[in-house]
Amino acid sequence: MDQELQNISRSLVWWKPPEDVDLSYLVRRTMELGTPEMLATVRQRFGEPFLREALITAEPGNFSEPSWNYWHVVFNIRPTPPLPRRVVPDSPHVSAEIRRAASRPASAVAEAG
Repeated sequence: MDQELQNISRSLVWWKPPEDVDLSYLVRRTMELGTPEMLATVRQRFGEPFLREALITAEPGNFSEPSWNYWHVVFNIRPTPPLPRRVVPDSPHVSAEIRRAASRPASAVAEAG
């Protein structure tokens, strides 16, 4: 990872040293939260196919709904699939309220809270 990517990593994945950050995660984080300059750097270094693959392999919580929709339009992936969601297993230790919250989009949970 060159100095410019390390700087992006320090800004967007501040809780990990740059050498411990998965490049696909860094790309997804930049697609979600990066400045236009950061995004230009990532696009130039990795190319559109890598960004597309990072989107397709996204994990729950990597993208907000608006960003998810935007990038699917950019890469002409139609129809836009649902956002990846965390699965809360059935357990007597998980309340019905938590299961309901886990089944809603993150934006709906934030608005309800």
